[in-house]
Amino acid sequence: MDNKIAIIGLGYVGLPLAHAFSEKYKVVGLDINQERIQELKSGFDRTLELSKAQVNESIQNGMVFSADMEDAKACNIFIITVP
Repeated sequence: MDNKIAIIGLGYVGLPLAHAFSEKYKVVGLDINQERIQELKSGFDRTLELSKAQVNESIQNGMVFSADMEDAKACNIFIITVP
């Protein structure tokens, strides 16, 4: 079985972690903030944890940004990075 990772919380810990995992694994990045999800989908990280190039690299690697937990139903590894 191939590992598919869900990162829950795309803040200063979750987003860089999701980016790193996206280099080798399929990743779903989840956050409850829909505005943040839309910004990340467009390649923009307002927290500047990742550059535009890094966000776009994650997207090109197949990473999915979502606010819907249903998008993580195929994941078999869950990492929670929320306060």
